[in-house]
Amino acid sequence: MIQLLLRNQWKMAINTLRTQRKVNYLSYLIVAVVLGALLYFLSRSVWKMGSMITEPVLAGLVSYGSLAAIGFIILLGVPQVFKSLYAATDLNLLFTMPIKTRHIFWVKYIQSFIGIPLLLFILFLIPLYLYGILMSAHFLYYAVALLALLSVLIIGLSIAYLFNLALIQLIPANRANEFMTMMSFLSGILVYLMFMLPTYLDDQPLSDKLLQGLPLFPEWVPVTWVSDALVTSISGSAGFIVPLAMTVALAIIFMLITFMLVEKGFRTGWIKLSEGTSTKKKKKKISASKLKAPTLHHPIIAVGKKEFYAIKRDMREWLIFMPIIFFIVFGVIGALSGGAKLSDLQGPNQITWPIAQGILLFVYAMFNGQIASSSIAREGKSIWILRILPLSGRDIALGKLWISWLIPFIILTIIEIIVAIFLKWSLLPFIGGVAMKMVITLGISGIGLWLGTIGAKHNPNNPQQRLKFSTSLILLLASYIYLIIALIPYILLILPTDILDPLQDASVTGFWGGVLNIVMALLSWKAAHPIIVWIVGVVIMLVFSLGVTYLFTILSGRKIDKGVEIEIVRNTSSASFSKKSGKFF
Repeated sequence: MIQLLLRNQWKMAINTLRTQRKVNYLSYLIVAVVLGALLYFLSRSVWKMGSMITEPVLAGLVSYGSLAAIGFIILLGVPQVFKSLYAATDLNLLFTMPIKTRHIFWVKYIQSFIGIPLLLFILFLIPLYLYGILMSAHFLYYAVALLALLSVLIIGLSIAYLFNLALIQLIPANRANEFMTMMSFLSGILVYLMFMLPTYLDDQPLSDKLLQGLPLFPEWVPVTWVSDALVTSISGSAGFIVPLAMTVALAIIFMLITFMLVEKGFRTGWIKLSEGTSTKKKKKKISASKLKAPTLHHPIIAVGKKEFYAIKRDMREWLIFMPIIFFIVFGVIGALSGGAKLSDLQGPNQITWPIAQGILLFVYAMFNGQIASSSIAREGKSIWILRILPLSGRDIALGKLWISWLIPFIILTIIEIIVAIFLKWSLLPFIGGVAMKMVITLGISGIGLWLGTIGAKHNPNNPQQRLKFSTSLILLLASYIYLIIALIPYILLILPTDILDPLQDASVTGFWGGVLNIVMALLSWKAAHPIIVWIVGVVIMLVFSLGVTYLFTILSGRKIDKGVEIEIVRNTSSASFSKKSGKFF
């Protein structure tokens, strides 16, 4: 039965590839090129530096490589396994047929190898084999490398399955998707801390440890079994048998533990999620004295509030801000592990403040346009409501614009206030930086909103997929081009006139020489008439940013009035197809 189900899954995968739109093949090509480049880099490094990789160094690399493989599978595999076990639509049919639950489970388990585990298998096995060829390793080395790598991947995948099978019994059905999102985030933090823990416990850099061949983990840690098996098998010694057997046995144990939870965690968990929560809240009686007429808001305010409530309902909507947490956590940990002190950063405000403004603007350009564009695709299942509302496209566009701009502005401004307190920035530069970002980021939101009306995409199972692939690339490029142009007058305003003398001594010709002459001329005017230059610079920045915002908001409103097509993704097991929705009006 398992063989029959696997054959059926293979046919469905072929049909899925055959029926996809051509633009999806471009994304597959880009992923293949990136992975090919990474594989080429790893293979070339191993081939050139193979003689420098001694057995102690190889042991360290294999240990951390095994840990990295397990970490990546857990980090990226937990949500994917959840979708395979509980969100796949083919389960509706499979569970009604006379097929054992464990057979369906093992098909899902084997199918999970076609993804992150397979990519890691290729990225690790080829460099290991190249190293064996370079070092003239014994033929047993290649078999040991294959078995050890498969065991590591099985351990990582089994842990990902155990997370899903066990936790589905503890979390409410209506919060399962949100919980899986948080699990993937927390697993990423844990994997990072596992890598950085040896550095925190010892001031010696990790690279020095590897080159000196020092043991990075105790002998009882399973990743050392993998490294011991590989190192001893190079010369053909029989010492690889015990560590390899322990690694394979550990993989089998994880598989058996996973198998023990099949009936309870797989079928029962799927039924639980399919039926939803059975508890019903009792409705409280509202007395007549508490009843009052609802407050009516302006249409623009009402549309914005509706967007905020839609984001608030689903925790996965906030996943877009996850990189901010990674920047903060990893940046602070990296700085502290590098020996940096807070007192060293509190003095030179003329250095820390501009650097922080650049980082924040980079983050704004990453989020503002994406959030604004997502507000269009979010209407995928509620277009019929917007059709009957007596609202113009301009009101809808302005309502979506102000809330999609305000949410990241509040979050990042709170972060900037905390940074300003710790780094002891002056009040005037801080207020000026906030005001500057308040104006400039409006244009990014306007561009994102307009592109959202052109390439909207709605995927109910993945709220992060709100734009078509090509449109998302255009949005990223347009946001940073706009940011560079909008910052030109601001940079000229904050540049000190003291740099005129060094610039005059610079010998630059061609295009950059012309740019340098323009900068010097502007700085000369600033030195002669500082107040006038400041006023003109602020006016230019305001006119450009607000003009771009107004232009793209009006274009978005007209597009909404004409009708916006949203590509609604319907995920099935047999084929993945898209259905374009109707128009707003």
